[in-house]
Amino acid sequence: MTYIIDSNIFIEAQNTYYCLDVCPGFWDFLGQRFESGELVSIRNVYDEIAHKDDAIFDWLKARKPYFGAVSDEATQRNFADIANYVQVEYSARKTNNPNINSFLSVADPWLIAKAMSTSATLVTHEIRAGAGSFKPKIPDICDKFGVNVIRTNELLRNLQVRFIMEGAF
Repeated sequence: MTYIIDSNIFIEAQNTYYCLDVCPGFWDFLGQRFESGELVSIRNVYDEIAHKDDAIFDWLKARKPYFGAVSDEATQRNFADIANYVQVEYSARKTNNPNINSFLSVADPWLIAKAMSTSATLVTHEIRAGAGSFKPKIPDICDKFGVNVIRTNELLRNLQVRFIMEGAF
């Protein structure tokens, strides 16, 4: 099974529970699983994070090859289907909905499109907005297109990863 990683996985990890200096094991896990091919991401995610010169970007720079292109025919076709659905569905929910362009201008629809074309499970911290929401969210769009979506804790459980405390007591 392949897992495709959203940018918020890296950002939330660094900003909360798995910051690089406190939980290097989490980052070692990510690096090893990128190398093994179990984890992948897309160049759009890399580009979203690259605009900040911070610890996350320093970590990602060494792993840039694991952030693949979205130029393949299947991903392009899937993106077109997602974009069409979002435009039609979310315009019907709210006239002149600014959330449509916001969603389509970031990595989110490309992650879903790539997950569709590679049968990957998408890993994100986004939560469902639910029926009737004016804002497209990754899990809602994944549900529509049959893409499995999970959070970090489910990824760690699926891959049977545990972090063990070390240090002075």
